[in-house]
Amino acid sequence: MKVIRAVINTVVVLVVVVLCVVFLLPRVFGYQPYMVVSASMKQSFPVGSLIFVRDAVPEEIEVGDPITFNSGTLTITHRVVAIDNSQRTFTTKGDNNQTSERVSFDSLKGKALNFSVPYMGYFSAWFITTQGRMITIIILSCLLLLGMVIGKMGELEDEEDEEVAGESSEPPEEQAEISPEEAAAIINTELERKEGEINEQKTRE
Repeated sequence: MKVIRAVINTVVVLVVVVLCVVFLLPRVFGYQPYMVVSASMKQSFPVGSLIFVRDAVPEEIEVGDPITFNSGTLTITHRVVAIDNSQRTFTTKGDNNQTSERVSFDSLKGKALNFSVPYMGYFSAWFITTQGRMITIIILSCLLLLGMVIGKMGELEDEEDEEVAGESSEPPEEQAEISPEEAAAIINTELERKEGEINEQKTRE
């Protein structure tokens, strides 16, 4: 029971820690998580992974930086291959693309970190939905409740084991000790009683 409870508690703690680290901690440091939905940067950012982007001004961007920018209704993250300060444009290109594109400084959303969390983007896309959050909360609550029930059952078993151990460790009842003279007196008294009963029975006959 204790092992099962420990496993359940560990799983719950790990899930909560992962959620905090992935979704809350980056925001504290000014990073916004984004899910990767295309393979244009798959060498660095695989499809379904989660990347983290912080606000940046054009002057901070250097060639080789991955930047996130608006392109119409889309949000895209590509790597900067050239910068034209006079025209206020970046030339960007997906690591997996053959062509590049020019991006206005005004379209810049931020600078992405050069790492991603694999597959976490899928979970992020699901978790941000109302249904996803409700299911996650229900699962965690059920695991916590199950851990509490198993823990209570384990405590009851421990109490029963302690009671059994206590009963088995109780000292045996002490036997009364008497002297030889006392023993002889008891035997004589018992013999006299028996003899008296026999004589009384003979008298009646």
